[in-house]
Amino acid sequence: MRPALFSIGPLEADSYYLIWGVALCVMVLWTRRRASGLYGISSSDASDILVWVIGGVFAGATLGGYLDNWTRYAESPERILRFWESGLSSGPGFIGGGLAGLYKIRGLRLSVNDFAESAAVPCAFMLFVGRWGCFLNGCCQGIATNSVFGVRFPGNLGARVFPSQLFESGAALLIGLALLAVERRIQRNPQAPRGAILWPLFCILYGLYRVVFDFLRAGDRIFGLRVGQITGGAALAAGAFWLLWSLRRPPRSRA
Repeated sequence: MRPALFSIGPLEADSYYLIWGVALCVMVLWTRRRASGLYGISSSDASDILVWVIGGVFAGATLGGYLDNWTRYAESPERILRFWESGLSSGPGFIGGGLAGLYKIRGLRLSVNDFAESAAVPCAFMLFVGRWGCFLNGCCQGIATNSVFGVRFPGNLGARVFPSQLFESGAALLIGLALLAVERRIQRNPQAPRGAILWPLFCILYGLYRVVFDFLRAGDRIFGLRVGQITGGAALAAGAFWLLWSLRRPPRSRA
């Protein structure tokens, strides 16, 4: 497709890293604004948490990249040291970022629910934008297909594959819009649930998407499943449990 968006002399702007970088920065700034403006978390505390979250995201995503391509490293174990070649995997990245953020939130004695709610919508739109970087870069491709949905990537010798990157981008956009609609209804409801709603819904919808549609994704599998399906299933289960727990709590009273 277009691995380099543009070039300035000998320097090239890598589409994957540039688009994902922009998406991540927007997510961080938007989450920080929502945390302080809607959920009463100070900007400094939100920034501290997000630093931990970003570190956890990169650690988890890098580990997921190893697992996504485990046969490559099984054949050449020395390549594990070339961490820049591992790629990044969004599912393990969310888990790593979540665990790191949870640790910092607990240390600051803040509400996990409030910060999670502030991050849900920005995370959905981050995926919506970021997956275009994968599409332009030609990574994260789907399995071969003869259907009208297939596209040809350079280097595939004319084979058509599912554009799994665009499928996930579209799904993330729908999830983000749905979360915004739910949030608006919650804000208008004086008897809204006390616990988190948006983040559990994000986990459920994103996890369900990965479990179902990663069967159309090419790459290594563990026990017949992609890493994204395993982490997606975990996210779905955790989100469902969290949502049920939130709905069972007494409603918050609002003036």
